[in-house]
Parts: sequence; C-alpha cells; structure tokens
Amino acid sequence: MKADLHCHSRVSDGSMEIRDIVALAKRMGIEALAMVDHDTVEGLGEAERAGQEYGISILPGIEISAYDFGRRILFRCA
Repeated sequence: MKADLHCHSRVSDGSMEIRDIVALAKRMGIEALAMVDHDTVEGLGEAERAGQEYGISILPGIEISAYDFGRRILFRCA
C-alpha cells in the first residue's frame, strides 16, 4: 500500500486545495492520505468526501502547534 502520512492543504499552510491534493494522490497511486493541517480539523469533511469520490482512504489528523512560554520556543508535533 502506498500512503502519504503527512499532508497539509490551504486550510492551513499548504499550497493546494484539498480536492486537488486527493486527485493528485489518486494519479500518483496513493491509496491512503493523512490530512494533518496545522491547528485545525476544518477541512477533514471535505477530505473525506473527496476520498470517497476518488477511492482513497483519508486518515484524519491534526498538527498541533505548542508554545513553551518559559523557553519562548515554538514546537510543532505531527
């Protein structure tokens, strides 16, 4: 199985719309795609619908930003 487990859309800081990402994944032979936009799950419904249309399993997720006030460092966890 071919999968992309870390994908961002324009919902956060990606460069493509969700539907375009799923269509590209289909053309590349990807069978499972994890949508993990920064700090939001806003696009997951659209991703699920596009995944059903294109026959790609969508793995819902989120990449959460965290700020350490003591060290003043921004952490990102995927």
